[in-house]
Amino acid sequence: MNFIDNLSEKLLPIASKVNNQRHLGAIRDSFIVTMPLIMAASFFILLNAVVFSNEFVMKIIDLSALAGLAGIVNNGSMGILAILVCYNIGFNLATWYVKSGRINNPGFSPTHAGGLSLALMFMMMPLNSVVTLADGKTAEVAGVYLQGLTSSSGLFLAMLAALLGTELFVALSRFKKLRISMPDSVPPAVATSFNSLIPEVLVIIIFVIVIFTLDQTTGLTVPQIVDTIIQTPLKGFVLSAPGMLFLQFISDTLWVFGMHGSSILSPIKSAPMLEAIQENMTAFEAGKHIPNIVTEPFIGSFGLLGGGGCILPLIFAIFIVSKRKEQKDIAKLGLAPSLFNIAEPIMFGLPVVMNPIFLIPCALIPSINLIIAYLATSAGLIGRTVAAAPWITPPVIQAWVSTGGNIPAALLAIILLVLDVILFIPFVLASNKAAKIEAI
Repeated sequence: MNFIDNLSEKLLPIASKVNNQRHLGAIRDSFIVTMPLIMAASFFILLNAVVFSNEFVMKIIDLSALAGLAGIVNNGSMGILAILVCYNIGFNLATWYVKSGRINNPGFSPTHAGGLSLALMFMMMPLNSVVTLADGKTAEVAGVYLQGLTSSSGLFLAMLAALLGTELFVALSRFKKLRISMPDSVPPAVATSFNSLIPEVLVIIIFVIVIFTLDQTTGLTVPQIVDTIIQTPLKGFVLSAPGMLFLQFISDTLWVFGMHGSSILSPIKSAPMLEAIQENMTAFEAGKHIPNIVTEPFIGSFGLLGGGGCILPLIFAIFIVSKRKEQKDIAKLGLAPSLFNIAEPIMFGLPVVMNPIFLIPCALIPSINLIIAYLATSAGLIGRTVAAAPWITPPVIQAWVSTGGNIPAALLAIILLVLDVILFIPFVLASNKAAKIEAI
């Protein structure tokens, strides 16, 4: 216990600082806002695969004319993801400065920070873009913003514009000499706009000078530079098997010490994971090869059975072998939430948190599941994830939905569930023995 207590004392302050860090918090909260749109796009793509374009259904009734619905929904949801995230990061970060009292300017508005962030993002996009025409030929056009930069593929550009732009906007807004005071009779919205006028213009001037200089000296656009330096390396790490296992182990380790690991790591994982699932959804809709194995739905479907730490198998193991009445009573209370991947009742009620017996399996079993699922997917034994099922979707059903109705994926989830129960049983028995020793 001393080792665990000492480790917890060292981890808690670090994790708390990371979780409360203003930039990471602004990014995390911005991605949360987009979840309903991602779910909507996933639902229509799944509906297209299971109903509208399904050969079995078409023998009964031809609904193929409705297949275009998925594309329409995708354009208005996943297609504008970077725009929404960019605005919300600027807004959230500016709101943090206002609420924390770090900026003493009554006319400062987070809405202006969000709008400025969005303007800077579009400024960093190239003036001319290469597009593919309907006949397969390519052409260079002006005044067109590619969906590759407004969708999840442009999330890193969105984050860069929002974080740098808002920080600079906040810094300039602190100077009283840069404010334009308006009479009290002027409407608040107008007064706020004039208050922010000079700081916003200065931010835009600074950005446009940097963008123009980079273009003239390197011949590269900002998105190309971001992709080369940041996006490609980070995406390669997060979507690789070692990167996935490393981040999942850290997440589950934080969980068993009482910290929400997935929330803490989401600023690192969210952008690559969203881009990966969108690429899979687009390929699935077009009937092409699915490119990515590692996605957020993949981790949720196979690595988080019953929530963080794979709590549902632990509950089943308690029902099977535990002799402790209090354990079984807590397991009964936690069963229903765990069926919908809500782990907190067992995490803090059993508890798993700070428990030296359950700490090890809950930190390791999710990674074991992901290794097996990754190998099975690589071998072509199960389908790849092509839809973002809601995180509260019950295990097994989640695997079936996320893979577009792939039966082998659902069967693998059942196998992993059984395997996890077997792996948890020795630890449940150990907890029973420990209770007997403590009672003597």
